[in-house]
Amino acid sequence: MSNPTPVAIRRLKSLDDFRNFQKLQQRIWSSGEDDIIPMHVLVTQAKNGGLLQGAFVAEGAEPTGGMVGMAFGWPGFDTHTSPPRLKFCSHIAGVLNEYHGRGIGLALKLAQREHLLAEGLMDWMTWTYDPLQRVNALFNIHRLGATCNTYHRDVYGPMDDALNAGLPTDRCQVEWRMASDRVNFALSSQKMLPVWDGTSIEIGATRPLGVGAQVRIPVESRLRLDGRPVAIPIPDSLSTLRAEGRGLLVEWRLFQRELIEAAFAASYTIVDCVELFDIGAHYILIPAGAQTFPDLPWP
Repeated sequence: MSNPTPVAIRRLKSLDDFRNFQKLQQRIWSSGEDDIIPMHVLVTQAKNGGLLQGAFVAEGAEPTGGMVGMAFGWPGFDTHTSPPRLKFCSHIAGVLNEYHGRGIGLALKLAQREHLLAEGLMDWMTWTYDPLQRVNALFNIHRLGATCNTYHRDVYGPMDDALNAGLPTDRCQVEWRMASDRVNFALSSQKMLPVWDGTSIEIGATRPLGVGAQVRIPVESRLRLDGRPVAIPIPDSLSTLRAEGRGLLVEWRLFQRELIEAAFAASYTIVDCVELFDIGAHYILIPAGAQTFPDLPWP
């Protein structure tokens, strides 16, 4: 990873800010006109409790007024409880591809967290992401300390942008308890994580596509879910899979969906995401109530 780039995070309030936000959204996701958040929605959210933030750097993108990253969300409710519980719904957050690896995404999430905790209204944030996206998985679960026990199938229906075309839009919904010991530990510069012992983990099986191939493919299998931690694989690169053909992308989607849904149904929770030996990144799940490392607020 490159050294962090000095970045300024500020709230977006003006019409020019919102126009640059729209331009940035289109550039990050290669979104069509139908997917760009309308100006009237951005204005109304900004005036009524929504939180729109932009990341700016000195050598930032000129067409977007120097803005190279953004985050957008609003207060919402968990409607599965009675009465509903207040939370923050983080809708989108992204950074221009050419500025990846510079700490800008982390700066945006920390700025969201700082603002919300300072308001004192809520300490709980949720957002969704594609569980096949390796970089996002490592960032959300391992770096930020979020957890996940909710899986949604095909949330948005068919999409035709560069990231989603040809795939069911399945999403994991993460929970970020922003003031918790777990999150404080995850964000600590002194964090020393334990090593997951592969001999005591049940691992979802994959194999190389061919002799010497860098691409791994799913092996049909079922998890026993017998109380041990479980490791569910994540493909190394969706662009590489896409180059192999749409069928392999869909195969990975359905494979991961089956394993994650089965684990969640058995009361497992995603608590970590790590590079496991020589077989790539994996989600680590443990049963509800388990404390694998009793001396640490992790996992």
